[in-house]
Amino acid sequence: MVKNIRSKLAASEVIGVVLLLGITVSLFVVLNIYVFSFSGTHSVPLVSLIATIDKENKVISIENSGGESLEGTTNIIIRIGTTTNQSSITEMVNHTHPNIWQLFAMNSDENPDKWDFSETVQFNFTGINITGKYIQAIVVEPNMNTIVLSTVLQQGLS
Repeated sequence: MVKNIRSKLAASEVIGVVLLLGITVSLFVVLNIYVFSFSGTHSVPLVSLIATIDKENKVISIENSGGESLEGTTNIIIRIGTTTNQSSITEMVNHTHPNIWQLFAMNSDENPDKWDFSETVQFNFTGINITGKYIQAIVVEPNMNTIVLSTVLQQGLS
């Protein structure tokens, strides 16, 4: 006859699986509470920008045609060939480069330090030959380090 020997383990296999499942669920709950307790930082601005080039008047325009206002730290970059020109909304409001960069605001501008709906940024390229040159307009929101607009206005060699 075979003698039945009892195992001296502390927990059976079923209890072990239940304990592991409980630990796993607990860890997921703690992780979810930790992750979802963070408040989000600034969100990327939702805005509609339209860039155009007027070769007759030698002006590149970018119009805010809807969405959120862009902060004064927003950078506008115009690349013509290998030359890069850059300015911020704050610099335009303060007339840092009055003959090159301009912000055309609404008649009653409630936010003079922001780029609002229907306001236009203009870059004057008088004296620059753009024939056959690559022209690109870029708008960067530096708080989120996000490109809001990147468009090619004219294809070219350089």
